[in-house]
Amino acid sequence: MSVFRTLLIVILTGSLLTGCKPDRTPPAVSCYYWKSTFDLSPAETEWLKRQRVQRIYVKYLDVDIENGQAVPKAPIRFKGEAYQAYEIVPCVFITNRTFQAQVNPDALAEQVWNYLGEINTTYHLSPTTYQLDCDWSPSTQAAYFRFLKRFRQLAEGKTLTATIRLHQLQYPKQTGVPPVDRGVLMYYNMGDIQSVEEPNSILNTNTAATYLTKNMQYDLPLDYALPTFSWVLAYRLGELHAIINQSSCSQLDTMTAVEALGPNRYRMQQNAYFGNHYLNQGDQLRCEAPTTADLETATDQLKLIDNNCEHLLFYHLDENLSNAFPENLPQRLAKRLVTP
Repeated sequence: MSVFRTLLIVILTGSLLTGCKPDRTPPAVSCYYWKSTFDLSPAETEWLKRQRVQRIYVKYLDVDIENGQAVPKAPIRFKGEAYQAYEIVPCVFITNRTFQAQVNPDALAEQVWNYLGEINTTYHLSPTTYQLDCDWSPSTQAAYFRFLKRFRQLAEGKTLTATIRLHQLQYPKQTGVPPVDRGVLMYYNMGDIQSVEEPNSILNTNTAATYLTKNMQYDLPLDYALPTFSWVLAYRLGELHAIINQSSCSQLDTMTAVEALGPNRYRMQQNAYFGNHYLNQGDQLRCEAPTTADLETATDQLKLIDNNCEHLLFYHLDENLSNAFPENLPQRLAKRLVTP
């Protein structure tokens, strides 16, 4: 009898401990700001307040190759004092062709770090986290990773993050794992943008599913970034002709020069301008944007990864966010990410 009672106590105690185990904390909602001037509109400020955003990932500058030299472009300018209410994470976008050129990765890291320091000094900022964004390839891995190692030395005591694409998540042995503290998995732009037949190159969850397996792991802790932007793609003679940013189906629906062919698909009936692009009669158009259902499916797919996400990022903050999606969607997706 004593053995039975002991066993019963063990079972009950285990049940109580399991029942009291707290759920994982939902990740904080954050967002990207990808414009050259940081100037929050009233609608953007209200969105940030409703979503309880405390951290904003701000593109400080681009780095590209020009005349064989790595050149910083489009540096950020902060307008007003609104940015002081948030934790600012400087982001640097570096083209892959920068590392295909004969650049010195150590010298480039020092150049970028000094440039960031000048911006921080100008606007009285003391960031604790930095992010480098480069879709590196096998041929540029060595140079890019050397750049990251030197940058990490310069940013000693700071958290260094790097963007990760799906192919880099799936094939870490082939692509390598960047020498940083955390990664941000960019869960968008996974479709074939060059194809006229592609249903949605921004967020194609069927394509994304082919990169994921249950309980898959990565050698860095990951945060996740989901898309909240839209664009119109113009195809001429079967080839991608133009990417028209910040445009949508609703704008096309108002144009007499455009004929609707089906869901999200149109054809130019005559020559006309759209979004500062001159389009020819016969050009085919596809408007792309993630739906709420797409984002929910994407969140469920991300739960396949064995990982503790701390920040759920949305790309990117603009005037359309308030109207394009349900008001509570970001927080709801954050909670969904930790719901069994």
